[in-house]
Amino acid sequence: MLGTLSMARGRLLAGCIAASLCLAATAQEGSYYKWTDASGTVHFSATPPPGQKAEALKLQGQEGEQAAPAPPAPATEPTAQLEEAQAAYRKNACDAARNDLGLLEKNHMIVSGDSPDAATKLDAEQRNQAKLRAKQRITQFCGTGTKP
Repeated sequence: MLGTLSMARGRLLAGCIAASLCLAATAQEGSYYKWTDASGTVHFSATPPPGQKAEALKLQGQEGEQAAPAPPAPATEPTAQLEEAQAAYRKNACDAARNDLGLLEKNHMIVSGDSPDAATKLDAEQRNQAKLRAKQRITQFCGTGTKP
């Protein structure tokens, strides 16, 4: 009984391997061949076996056919929750830009850098560039109907 079970498993395994080879073969271009060896095992390969008769397989989609490209996904309308999140983001960015511009225009000492130990004082040119960027952000985020 154990021998019968092993043979059934072996046949199942051989069938799974053959099916996998067939599926893998469809992804490749060219001709494929099927043959049975002396022990009755069925083989599939891209090259015919030397000295044995093999059946040439015709795979679907190999005669210059190409699958049609998938249609583009339809555009979806933004949800109310997304629009609320975008509005909150624009408001926060607008407030931050206005705050930055206010500080830059008061000529307070401004430092740049992530760490207080590595911070450097802005010179006049850097201050002017920072003012320009703050004004651009105000235009971008504080204007009516603009999106980030």
